[in-house]
Amino acid sequence: MSTPTTGDMISDDLLTEILVRLPVKSLLRCKSVCKPWLSLISNPNFTKSQLKHSQSKPGADQILIVKAEDDYSRSLLHLDSPQTRTPLGHPFSRGDFSFDPQFDIVASCNGLVCVAVANGPINNNPCIYLWNPATKQSKLIPPHSLRGEIMSVALGFGFDPVADDYKVVRIVSFLSADPRAAEVYSANTNVWQKVKPDLSEGGKHYYNVPGDFPEEDEFDVSVNGFLCCLGYYGMMAFNLNTEVFTIGLKLPLTKCLDACFGDFNGTIAVITSQKSELNYTFSLWTLDDEACLHGGKVEASWTLMLSIDVDYPYPRVYGCFNSGDFVLYTQDDNCLLYNPHTKEARNAPVSISIHGRIIKYNESLVSVTGSKQVDWNAHEDNLGDQH
Repeated sequence: MSTPTTGDMISDDLLTEILVRLPVKSLLRCKSVCKPWLSLISNPNFTKSQLKHSQSKPGADQILIVKAEDDYSRSLLHLDSPQTRTPLGHPFSRGDFSFDPQFDIVASCNGLVCVAVANGPINNNPCIYLWNPATKQSKLIPPHSLRGEIMSVALGFGFDPVADDYKVVRIVSFLSADPRAAEVYSANTNVWQKVKPDLSEGGKHYYNVPGDFPEEDEFDVSVNGFLCCLGYYGMMAFNLNTEVFTIGLKLPLTKCLDACFGDFNGTIAVITSQKSELNYTFSLWTLDDEACLHGGKVEASWTLMLSIDVDYPYPRVYGCFNSGDFVLYTQDDNCLLYNPHTKEARNAPVSISIHGRIIKYNESLVSVTGSKQVDWNAHEDNLGDQH
């Protein structure tokens, strides 16, 4: 009589409920326990269950990717345990480049990170990777097709829940005719397609150039199948499923120093900043209805959720957590976590300049077809595992 295995003694449903609660690092080890566990953990349905559970945990949005402006370093910061800050690692294998390339984080979505790796001194044509730092798997996506005399480029990355697809959007401002163009990459099809109608079409003009363009190099956030950012005429949105832009959406305030978009409890949100004689006011607004993002000239409307007054010198807001805490930059290159309910601020254990970036991140098993294991030496891997 054979000895029953762990999988024989408990049902697959119960085993799933147990395993989805483990961190990704432990799940990768569990794959080696037995073939049934390998099959279960490798199943796409398990990947979705694990992702859903990790996103539902309290404080799930308080794991951050921090980019320090001074040395291009990238690290993970767990705000619930400040001593846990680990290097993020590399999206490419050692030897893939003949030089030591710099790379920028475009965005993070469902545990996947979109990375633009400089392919030379001019970074208009970077190599773009879709990378899972937790599993150390990544994919170099095909080169984009829009080329020419480029003035500026903006990138966005997000998840299309309708098609169950991860997409990268690239907007280009050319120096020549046809000044605005955009293309989108689909992980499901592994190809780039030009977006039509593109941003050159429409009634808006900026310096006599048709169309709109993001104010920053990256879209701020991906929420519910939409990429959102600030454009020259208000809010810009890109529908990842229909692959259509909506531009010039009204912000809750007509006059503000700055605005950034985020995900607040599953809703598209914008944080605005205003300056008075004595302090700065930061306000968090949520979008009332996503109908405005589908075009059709539906006006955007917003609800004020939180507002704070701070008297720190030249602050800037990086975002807001589901708890309502704001992440603020101060003039001395420190990050503060400000609680609008208690009116208390505490230092985040990170120093970052005003040009640095903070991106929300959560671990998952998600990968895209064609991903390969990143081949880096053991020393680098051990650095990424330190706490």
